[in-house]
Amino acid sequence: MRTFSVSFFIGTLVLLVLPRLPVMDALFWGGYCLAGCVLGVLQWRRRKSPSIPLFQRGRQNSTSSTPPLKKEGLGEDFLLGKVLLGILLGSCYAIWVASDVRNAWLPTAWEGEDKLLTGTVVDVPERSADGLHFLLDVAVPEYTGRLRVAWYEDNTPDVRAGERWQLLVRGKRPNGFMNPNGFDYEQWLFTQRIGGSGYVRKSNNNQRVAAAPWWEPDSWRQHLQEKIATALQGSPMTGLVQGLAIAYTEGISQQQWGVLRNTGTIHLLAISGLHITMVASLGILPVWGIWRLFPMLYLWLPLRVAAGVSGGVLATGYSLLAGFNIPTQRTLIMLLVVLAGLVWRRQVPFSVTMSVALLLVLLLDPLAGLSVGFWLSFVTVALLAFLGMRQRKVGKSAVLWMQLVLSLGTIPLAAGFFGMVSLSSPLANLIAIPLVTFVVTPLVLLGMALVGVWSVGAAWMWWGAAKLLEWLMWVLDWLASWSLSTVYMPLIPLPWLLLAGLGFVLLWLPRGMPGRWLGALLMLPLVLYQPPQLDAGAFRVSVLDVGQGLASVVQTAHHTLVFDTGPKVSDSFDTGVLVVLPWLRGQGVVNIDTLMVSHADNDHSGGAGALLAALPVGKVLASSPDILTSHQVDLCMAGQSWQWDGVEFSVLHPAMDFPDQKKNNRSCVLKIMNRYHSVLLTADIERIAEKWLLKQPVDLVDLRAEVLVLPHHGSKTSSSPAFIQAVAPTLGIVTSGYRNRFHHPHPDVVQRYAVRNIKLLNTVDSGELRLDFPETREIMQVREWRIEHQHLWNRYTKK
Repeated sequence: MRTFSVSFFIGTLVLLVLPRLPVMDALFWGGYCLAGCVLGVLQWRRRKSPSIPLFQRGRQNSTSSTPPLKKEGLGEDFLLGKVLLGILLGSCYAIWVASDVRNAWLPTAWEGEDKLLTGTVVDVPERSADGLHFLLDVAVPEYTGRLRVAWYEDNTPDVRAGERWQLLVRGKRPNGFMNPNGFDYEQWLFTQRIGGSGYVRKSNNNQRVAAAPWWEPDSWRQHLQEKIATALQGSPMTGLVQGLAIAYTEGISQQQWGVLRNTGTIHLLAISGLHITMVASLGILPVWGIWRLFPMLYLWLPLRVAAGVSGGVLATGYSLLAGFNIPTQRTLIMLLVVLAGLVWRRQVPFSVTMSVALLLVLLLDPLAGLSVGFWLSFVTVALLAFLGMRQRKVGKSAVLWMQLVLSLGTIPLAAGFFGMVSLSSPLANLIAIPLVTFVVTPLVLLGMALVGVWSVGAAWMWWGAAKLLEWLMWVLDWLASWSLSTVYMPLIPLPWLLLAGLGFVLLWLPRGMPGRWLGALLMLPLVLYQPPQLDAGAFRVSVLDVGQGLASVVQTAHHTLVFDTGPKVSDSFDTGVLVVLPWLRGQGVVNIDTLMVSHADNDHSGGAGALLAALPVGKVLASSPDILTSHQVDLCMAGQSWQWDGVEFSVLHPAMDFPDQKKNNRSCVLKIMNRYHSVLLTADIERIAEKWLLKQPVDLVDLRAEVLVLPHHGSKTSSSPAFIQAVAPTLGIVTSGYRNRFHHPHPDVVQRYAVRNIKLLNTVDSGELRLDFPETREIMQVREWRIEHQHLWNRYTKK
């Protein structure tokens, strides 16, 4: 079982390396799976029917003195058969499920079209300042799948979980930003089986078709969510209590998320394995007490069986109230496997329990290996078991020791998945785990139990939990404010992360094992690794994928300039936080020498505040002093220039006497060049500014550049033929959003570049674009992140 489970898991990881699942390859994959499974079964059967020489077959009987044949050699074949069969079955199953998920994406022909859809509202709808957001399980003859739907109208109706609605929806297929060290939204949608997004259009056909059935768990969840909101009206802890009660986390503020993330305590303030296990124990303890009071019950049903069944039922019910999402399902499966051992009255080895749980989790969801929670869950449980077997300490010192080892053991995962390590995590968890698990969560659960019986008592329980959480968040906020509370790490190559994990295992081997000291050496790259520096005279321009907007970073050997920062739509959607800041930290950038904000439009300046709050910034340049009121701003003016590490930076626009006051035409225009290469960043200038630049003397404004970031995202009001001719680039870069409402870049503009044989790359298809310019005549190197890191869950590009 253990070998097969691990092999099956390895097989499912094929999803991490497959770039796509073309329909034409279905025959190939079918043949591959069939041949592999036949091979695995044949190898397995060799163990069941070993080959016996013909001359010995007649002598094999119960009275023969001939010693039995040894099967050690056959055992190797048997093991190989199990490994092959597990890997091939795992890969085939994962590919089959992944194909179904891809097939449930919104049809391409429906993108941008209004479609009348009927579906069921799943999960609890989220109401925010900009409207209503909910998941809709669509079931119409032409399409079956799950969509994320937004309803932006004022006074939207009361949409409730479990109801069936008919809605006119304009949708699009899954899409997200693609940048190094950034959140892969498309991967998240894929693992959640969400096939697209859309918004409700005004229509008289928008109507409720059927109410939620009484037995719908999501309807109960929404009822509890509303009861908690009413009881805790005005409390900033409302979102945290709702998260503990029903895994509804939309009420948690961004500041609270930041504190939890920086102290490594996010896992506590959502329904986790600890909480489900505690609920199961609440089902076990009463049974134990009743059986003690009435011993005759032992004759009817053994205590272990009754306790296991009771705990499993309560844990399953609590998981349903948590939305029964995939992470909750994983935790529940692991717990039910343990309880099954109680019911069967057998002492099951931990390794067998883990392997059974692993196999069941993967059978339920073969995409689990794509999620961070899966890795953290199994690694944490394995570490706890490892520590339990090696436990030599007792009392308080044991708790401290285990917390320290858990924190160290998850460092490679935290560095790889999050690019950060919380140094305050051991102390924060030492305080938070007992309080949340044994005091706050029981109060929350007791409140849920009292809702239908004594509403005032339920409110008291929730208020008590909220007050304790207020104190806890104050402590965590204080810990997060420490200067060394959180250490951010650059993007560390996978081989170094694997070696660090091996180093941790070596460090905690039993005493006396040779080579333990090598563990410390293997973990050093986590602390010492830094991305390679550029040579003097060379420079790199990275145009980030921020959708409809612009954010770019220019790096020399020892300096960093950020030119524009992308949009900020809301507190929860700020590309400065979601894209630019993680990118900078992934490159090992700890301070920005110059931040240049071309103009005040949100799609260029929205993320600037987040960068100023998170990193030291030496100088801020902008086209207007009121763009950033919280920081001293110098105006960018034509004629400004400076040199970093042999690379020239020149501001070409706006000039002091430029007459147009339109924001777009007063955008900062920056040229970066070394001896052989140059790039022109033009922000949102339009034809008026282009004509002005063309009139300036060449010795003052030299527009020639090897690479041009297209003015105004390629709009029809820019990129005049004369301007393109003056710049004469070999490569043009467009920064636009997927199916953006402005239809950038305009087809006429694309044609203007095409007739001059100028290649265009668009961040919507390429993701982050990195251009490396050497200090010599060698050609520049271009990397397209979406193309080089294409996975089967990503939107396919035209390339």
